[in-house]
Amino acid sequence: MSEITANYDETWKAAIGEYFDSFLSFFYPEIYEEIDWEKTPVSLDKELEKITAASETEKRYADKLFKVWLLEGQEFWILIHIEVQSQYDKSFAQRMFIYNYRAFDLYHKPVISLAILGDESKNWRPNSYQYGMGKSRLKLDFSIVKLLDYQWEELEQSNNIFAVVVMAHLKTKLTTSNLTEREQVKWELVRRLYERGLTKFDIINLGKFIDKMMTLPPELQLNFKTKLNQYEEERKMPFLSTLEEMAIEKGIKETRQQDILDLLEKRFGKLPETLIKTIKKIDDLTFLKQLVIATISVNSLEEFEGLIEKN
Repeated sequence: MSEITANYDETWKAAIGEYFDSFLSFFYPEIYEEIDWEKTPVSLDKELEKITAASETEKRYADKLFKVWLLEGQEFWILIHIEVQSQYDKSFAQRMFIYNYRAFDLYHKPVISLAILGDESKNWRPNSYQYGMGKSRLKLDFSIVKLLDYQWEELEQSNNIFAVVVMAHLKTKLTTSNLTEREQVKWELVRRLYERGLTKFDIINLGKFIDKMMTLPPELQLNFKTKLNQYEEERKMPFLSTLEEMAIEKGIKETRQQDILDLLEKRFGKLPETLIKTIKKIDDLTFLKQLVIATISVNSLEEFEGLIEKN
């Protein structure tokens, strides 16, 4: 059976965006403990675009940027890199350095950089970048987590949502050339979601993440769906038709996004490409509904963009 491309980037971005607190709790508990979680972290996608805009590389990297507040009251920015390449990347540490100093240079905020390494090399562990000579040197140290270091038994016992994401990532890597095995593992991972006692919301979200990452050809995807439907019928859980709910949610989301774009274009003319991309990145259905209504009353595109930034 031919190989197909797994979708790591979008999965990691979506999971971190939805469960940022669980992400830090799982991978960086020492940082998690210093954050004031009574203040909601803010995802800085627009700022991140400016930081990475001048990148010369054509490779795709999963990056996220968040603004948080520490318990002592200080505002901090957290820049997260997910590296999913399967081989040594000599420019990775330099890129970490460049993004970090661009963030500080553009916005003058204290920034820390974190890296999740999802590659297959046990020995590749970049954690700093420096240059200079003599006593004149500049150096950035950044924290890394290597997914290969996690033991399967520990992941199975963890209640953190990101244990499931790591399991899906590792098994997707291992089944690159054996998609039949990937379908079996994918089914096992999704089935365990039901047995973990998770909420309907989390089951749907994690099912969506696993489904997106562990890509299958149509015939194996149909096998997976058949097993899932049969399992739900046996468990008498008709409300957990995960794949169907995911498809419905995606359709509603895309419809609302397009409605917003059509209404704005009708009122204000041709839209900036950056605004189009921003709207298409919004996943929250409630917020999208609010924006549809807002398109009727806003007086300018600038005012509309301000509504998005505010939220």
